[in-house]
Amino acid sequence: MELDDVRAFVSVADTGSVSLAARNLNVTQSAVTRRLQRLETSLGAKVLDRRTRPISLTTAGRAALDRCRRLLNDVQEVRAATANGRLPVGEIRIGVAHALNEVTLTKPVAEVGRMFPNLALRLATGWSRDLLERVRVGSVDAAVILLPEGENLPSGVAGKVIGKDRLVVVGGRAKGRPRAARLRDLAGMQWILNPEGCAARAGLRRLLFQANVDMVVAVESYNYELQLALVAQGRGLSLVPEHILKRSRFRPQLQRLRISGLDFPLTVWMVFREPFTGFEPVIAELSRVLEERF
Repeated sequence: MELDDVRAFVSVADTGSVSLAARNLNVTQSAVTRRLQRLETSLGAKVLDRRTRPISLTTAGRAALDRCRRLLNDVQEVRAATANGRLPVGEIRIGVAHALNEVTLTKPVAEVGRMFPNLALRLATGWSRDLLERVRVGSVDAAVILLPEGENLPSGVAGKVIGKDRLVVVGGRAKGRPRAARLRDLAGMQWILNPEGCAARAGLRRLLFQANVDMVVAVESYNYELQLALVAQGRGLSLVPEHILKRSRFRPQLQRLRISGLDFPLTVWMVFREPFTGFEPVIAELSRVLEERF
């Protein structure tokens, strides 16, 4: 059994897609397929049901997945334990919340790369709570996530608060539009939001429902700058992290709306699995750079 084959299986299991796994591993799709075939041959069992979309695990695959994750984690910890004071080497997998991509994919990654030149930094994006679970089970080593203020981390996951943020309602600078409103004043407004799966969208829907206001979604997009561009055109309202609004090139065309009864204070966390051996200097440096950004 080859470690590359195990990595391919775990990545496909996490993403549900050969193409996404290939992108995460920086190899071709055919290479991932070959690795999966080799693994299944060595195990004497099929671990993936390729007839489903997304790809699902077979009974054998479900039995093997946790053990394969532990194997990869054990190999990584052995390498870290034998480094003898040298700079960390190998690969570290970092999850990044969708709302933090604009922050984390530029300066922090570049600075960590310069400080640890022999370390491969693999990034994966996702929703914060999904990434938190991936850290807990060990499919990523650490993650930068947003959680509602006051929410605690689950057992098996450690972390450090590296900043504060807030979700804010944003509209275009329409003449005569009041900056303050009540939830029921949002009736009939269209929204430009993240796709389903976003906890902020679910929280907004819940508050509007309590106020007997239907949430009408006009546009869905993961890209906040696209959302704000459409808001600036008068296509609707959006709910975005305050740090993204401050950095947006469309900010002069936008205004923050203060809605009574709608408040989303957030905490930015760097979280990592326990125990976490060997990459502490990397996490410390990444946390430091991110703290400066906030």
